Parts: sequence; structure tokens; C-alpha cells
Amino acid sequence: MSPSRTRGRPLSNTSRATAPTLRDAPQHRARVSRPTRTDIQALRAIAVGLVILNHLWPDRLPGGYVGVDVFFVISGFLISTHLISQLMNTGRIAFAEFYARRARRLLPAALVVSLAALAGTLLWLPAERWPRIANETFAATAYVENWFLAASAVDYSAQSDAATTVQHYWSLSVEEQFYLLWPIVLLGLAVLLRRRAHVAIPTHLSASSFPRVGLLLAVTLIGVISFAFAVWLTGTERSFAYFHTGTRVWEFMVGALVALAAPAWSRWLAGGRAGVTLVRGTAHWLGLGLIGYSALTFTETTAFPGPWALLPVAGTALIIATGDQAPRLSPLLVLRWRPVQWAGDVSYSLYLWHWPLIVLAPAVLARELRLQDRVLILTLTIVLAALTKRYVEDPGRTRLFRGARPRRTLWATAASVAVVALLAGGVHVAAQQVTAQAARAAAEFERSGCFGAAALDPAADCGELFGAAQLAPRGDDNAPWYSPPECTLAEQQILAEGKPSLVECDFSAAGSGIKKSDSAGSHTAGSGAAGSGAAGSDSEAPLVWLVGDSHAEHWKAAVYEVARGNGWRVNSSMQGGCPIVDVDRVAFKGIPDANGAKSEACRSWSADVTERIRESDPALILVSTFTAQETIDDGSGRSQAEQVAVASAQLFSQWREAGAQVVAIRDAPYAEARLGPDCVERDLAQAAACTAPVSEVLPPDALADAAATSSDPQISAMDLSDRFCRAGTCYGVIGGVPVFFDEDHISRSYSRSLAPAFAAELERATGWTVQPPLAEDSESVS
Repeated sequence: MSPSRTRGRPLSNTSRATAPTLRDAPQHRARVSRPTRTDIQALRAIAVGLVILNHLWPDRLPGGYVGVDVFFVISGFLISTHLISQLMNTGRIAFAEFYARRARRLLPAALVVSLAALAGTLLWLPAERWPRIANETFAATAYVENWFLAASAVDYSAQSDAATTVQHYWSLSVEEQFYLLWPIVLLGLAVLLRRRAHVAIPTHLSASSFPRVGLLLAVTLIGVISFAFAVWLTGTERSFAYFHTGTRVWEFMVGALVALAAPAWSRWLAGGRAGVTLVRGTAHWLGLGLIGYSALTFTETTAFPGPWALLPVAGTALIIATGDQAPRLSPLLVLRWRPVQWAGDVSYSLYLWHWPLIVLAPAVLARELRLQDRVLILTLTIVLAALTKRYVEDPGRTRLFRGARPRRTLWATAASVAVVALLAGGVHVAAQQVTAQAARAAAEFERSGCFGAAALDPAADCGELFGAAQLAPRGDDNAPWYSPPECTLAEQQILAEGKPSLVECDFSAAGSGIKKSDSAGSHTAGSGAAGSGAAGSDSEAPLVWLVGDSHAEHWKAAVYEVARGNGWRVNSSMQGGCPIVDVDRVAFKGIPDANGAKSEACRSWSADVTERIRESDPALILVSTFTAQETIDDGSGRSQAEQVAVASAQLFSQWREAGAQVVAIRDAPYAEARLGPDCVERDLAQAAACTAPVSEVLPPDALADAAATSSDPQISAMDLSDRFCRAGTCYGVIGGVPVFFDEDHISRSYSRSLAPAFAAELERATGWTVQPPLAEDSESVS
């Protein structure tokens, strides 16, 4: 997943708000049922349909994620209408009752689905995925899932994690945070505005005494600030912005503005003026058009949630503001069709069920989803939603703790969160036991001599080279980003903070004592490590730099094994998504760098790395980057390869001035879904089916090509493509080891198994004598 976009969340089935004002009965009286607004029910049906179809057929409806924005506007309108009515009738807001009603409405179904999804996780998904899903299940129940995903979005080491069964709860979390804070803010604004007018808050506010204009201005200001923040954050950190509550507040405020303006607008619509029918019909068509256009044309690269979220938000507001009276030729006449209204009524349960089914289905079926599978998921979603609505949602809303004090409902809510926390802890314990057992089996398998790339050695006689996987691809122990005990900094923490990483590792006490010798850069085996630095270290041991983006980092396991066998020191510096050369990076994986901030950050990091290299007396610099997914354009009209070649020559020249040899490592295949863990995990026994043609997954590498064609004999390239692909086919499992950790990074296990081949290829590229790592010196699977 990339992280992948999981969006949308239907709201509660709140009753109709009628203009000019909504006057609920006093709180001690029985509640009076009001008719449902058919326009809002239709919007719910459209929104949940967009989200589900986007998740089932993302290529057909790439912008279906805008359904979440439709729901946010509806929520802002309905909740604000209810709270304004309560303020006008009582002069206050009954917070406990409000929160208890929200809990009774939302929590029962959410708990049932999240616990069912957790059970499905334990039954069908590999143990390596259990801890994260358990964490997110708790985060979803506590309504902080959006912040959990936001943190993962800026933690590069977590961005490629597989989607979890409750990832879609992020939008519930945003809404619950709105429900928690908005009543407090609204009451505070009303009190402040009345005090500024030197009028006390009475127990009943008439339409004339209610500070509607002041609230309109205040809500507008809040919305403008939130929208500006959304535009800014989307341009600087798009993934983080997507899940941030602050970037969504303005969408709720648009709904609140419609609620505040409803009396005046409704009087105009009901006044019998000429053109009202035309206005209604035009607004309905325009509103649906804006939503439909967004769903059909927006993609993963659209700047969202700001500024383009304006389109679906404005479309939703237009429909709600003009009401549910449908003039002739209005699209609402069709949307009053009973199946559409029913879908709106069960939209909450439809949304809750569809995503766990999508995540679990490939594991249950042991194959990539086909058309008939997607249709089956859609059918099951409808059936489960209908059952949940009848037996969970409605009883929870109408009978659960009905008549009891709100405090009882709130205590029950807290107890539910505590129970889920205990269950999540139990899943963690179970996962540790299962993964520990798997690790012991993996360690035994690694000693077999047919582990990973070692199986490709003709002398190994390993039988089936591309058969079933003996290891699970995911899990922290298989992540390429790590640092062994010989290293001095925790790189994951540095990456999570978004700072340029610098990790210093000293293997000089472990290896054969290769010494730095003459200025020509040749290296020969020496006598043993005995340095004057840290205990057991050798300050004369060659210093090797490994630099680049995360596609340099996924070679670390191989580099560390070779360094350990040869007694080298290794410094590494990586910055995710950054070309190491000085170029204009305008997009990464198709997502544009809106304001050039990322490109400038990459330049700053590259300059910092080059300065550190110059000061460190390096012997060798290894470099690798994900050039296949970096879009580079300096406006000159030259091809990307030409731009990289020119910039590479300049950078390599600077490194050569520091006395170092330079070797560019040709990038590994781009795994995608065909070679990555999603394929391998569907059925470990059938992992041999995870293959792809070389021509489709091994793109050109402009950086390696520039090094390979350099006229400087101290600049070269090394190519390990034959350790991923044979006879025109690349494989997702080799020698029983999953090759990839995610869709574009090599797994740590496979990288480590590449160490002997890496040593041989490095010796060819540099002319050094490079000892292959000894099996007993290698890190075993932990």
C-alpha cells in the first residue's frame, strides 16, 4: 500500500432537519420522529457506492475516494442542525446525552465488524501481520486510527505496510473527533458572541436572539483556516495531510454553514418566487456533476484533500442546501428509488463490511481477485450490511441502554475500548509465539546451503529453485531498514523524524583485516584487525559509504555481510524518494512535488552527504537509487537519462576528488503485486506462480548506466539482475526465500543471501580482493 488510499465512511442515519429552524422537543419529553430527507439518503448511497467501487475497481473509478468528503459535509450539516436546535430550545447543549447517542449509534456495529475482522486475521493472514492489525483494531476502537495512519505515512519504514482489515476506520476517527469537539466549540462560540453583545444566554433563544450571523462568520473563519492548512500540508506532505483531522475540518464547516444559513435559504426557496424550480434543478444536477466528475477524473496523484476537495464538497453542499423537493427533470426523482434509499439507510454497515472482505478475500481464495470474486465481495457486503443493520445497528440505537442515564452508555463505551485493548494484547502474544517458532525453522533452513540466492549456485544442487516459500515475506525481521549491533545509530528513528540519516558501522574487528594501502585504490588482504579506535576496531580499515534512497538501503544486509567478512567500516546515508544527484525531481511514483520543497530537501541532503564523504577519507562509495520511479525534468527538453548522466558525472567527479572509487549498483526489479508479498502470502505453497517478464519489471537504471559508461576506470557499475531473473523471467521466491519485502524493496533475508554474489561482483567492479562472507559469520534469521 503505498501506503494505498482507503477512504470514506457513512454517517449515522440522523433524521431530517426542516427549515427555517429545527426545534427538538425539550430533552425531558419523548422524541418526535421526523421524516427522512431523501436527498441526504441518496447522497449517502452515492458516497458509499463510490468508495466501495473505488476499492473494488480502482482503475475504473480512480476518484471514488471522494465519497468520504460527501459524508463529511453531510455530517457537518446534520450535527450542526441538531446542536443549533438544542441551543435555541434550551440555551445549552446536553453533552452527555449527545455523546451517548453517538456511541449507541456508531459503536455496536463498529465493534462487531472490527472483532470479526480480527478473527478473520487470525484465521487467514500470516502471523507477521497480526501485531499491526491488532494495533490498528485498538486505534480504530479508540477513534484515533487516522493519527495512526498519519504517523505511518511519514515513517518511511512503514509506508509500504500491507493494508489492514480496519484501515478504513480512519474516517470514523475523524468524524468522532469532530463529534467530540464541535459541540464544545459551538457552545463556546455562542456564549462568546452573546457576551460580546452584552446579552446573557437565556434558557430559550428565539430566532431573533440567536447569534446566527456571528456564528456564520466564525464558522467561515474556521473553515478558511482549515482549508488553507489543507492546501499547504497537501503540497508539503500529502500522505500525512490525507489523514490529518485539521485538513478535513473545513469540510465539516461547509456543512455547518449550510445548517446556519438554512432558515434564510429555505424561506427563499419556499417563497414561490420565479426561478426557484430552475434553481433547485440546476443545483441538483450541478452538485451531482461535481461529485461525479471528481470520482471519474481524480486519481492517486490529485492534490487532495486540498484544493481539489472543493469540487465534491461544493457539489454536496449544493444538493443539501436546495432541499429534497425534486422538480421535474431533477436527478433526485431517480434517486428516490427505493433501492437507492435503502442503500443510504444501510450505508454505515455497507462501509464497515466491504473493506475487511477485500483484504481477507485474496488470502481465503489463495489467488489475486478476479471479476467474479469482486462481485461476490460486493454481494456479501450487501448481505452482511442488511443483517448488521437489522440485528446490530437498529437495536443498538433504539434499545441499548435506552432510558438509562448517558453516563451508563459512556462507561460501557470505555469498557468496550478496554476489552479490545486486551484482545489486541493477546494477539500480540500469539503472534510472538508463532513468529518465534517460524524464526527457529528459518534459521535451520538458512544453514541448509540452499537459502535464497545460494540456491542459484550450480554447485549447490538444491533441486527446485523457484518453489514454495519457506519464510513469510513481511515482518520486522525481514524489513530492509535495520542496523546490526556494530552500528552506532538507530536509523529507523532518524527516518521517522524525516532527517538525513547517517549510520556508522565498524566491522573491522570481525573480518580478515583488509587494509587501505595506496592512493591507486587497490586493496589486499592484511593480517588481522588491530586498531587504535574503539575496542577491537581498526581505524585503518577501509571506509565504505553506502548512499542513495531506500533502494540503496535494501542492499544493506548484503553490504554488511561482505563488510563483516572483510573487516570494513561502513557509513550509510539514505533519504527516501531522493535522487542522490543534483537534478530537478518533479514527481515520485507519479505524485508531483507540488511546490518543489521535496526537490530542494533532496538537494540539501545530497550536498550534506557529499561534504561528509569528503571529510571522511573514503575508500569506496556504493550508490543506488530508485530512478525508475523518479520523474526528473529540468525544462531543457533532454531525456531523463541524459539529465541523470550529466548530474552523475558531476557528482562522481566530486567523490573521486575525495580519493574514493565509485560503484553504482544497478537497481533490483520493481516487484509490483506480481512478485511482492501480496502474491507470496496468498498461498505460500503456490508462491512459484509469482513471476513476471524481465521486460516488464526491470526498467533501465540511468544512474547505473552513467557509471557503467564512465571513462574513469575508478567509476563502474555492478549488476546482480541474474540473481533475480533467469531466462527472461523474474521471480518472487528464490531458494525458498521471498525476494521482496514489499512492492519495490528487497527483503532483508534475500539481501543477506546475496552476500557471496555481491562480494564476487564487487571484486569484478573494483579490482579489490573481496573475501566472500563465511556462513558462520553471517547474521542468522532472528
